[in-house]
Amino acid sequence: MDDTTALGAELSKINFLLENLYALVLRDMGAGAEHVAGIADEMRRQLTDLPADVHGSGPADTDQLQEVAAQRLDMFWARVRDRLASAQSD
Repeated sequence: MDDTTALGAELSKINFLLENLYALVLRDMGAGAEHVAGIADEMRRQLTDLPADVHGSGPADTDQLQEVAAQRLDMFWARVRDRLASAQSD
């Protein structure tokens, strides 16, 4: 296995764990899949309006990295919502 494959597998594992952890915590707090959109919107707002340090070589890179990060965050919350919906249907 090359380093790129190993890194991808490690990141996939961590993302899977975070998705499940968020879904379990939200479920235990009484939230359902219908509540995820509001949480996701607020996190996206904070990511784009109150960004942490973004590591890039210049403003254009920073903007591009923030947009990709926002897209990834949207995908993350979509999967959390799907996990909650799946748990609700069981």
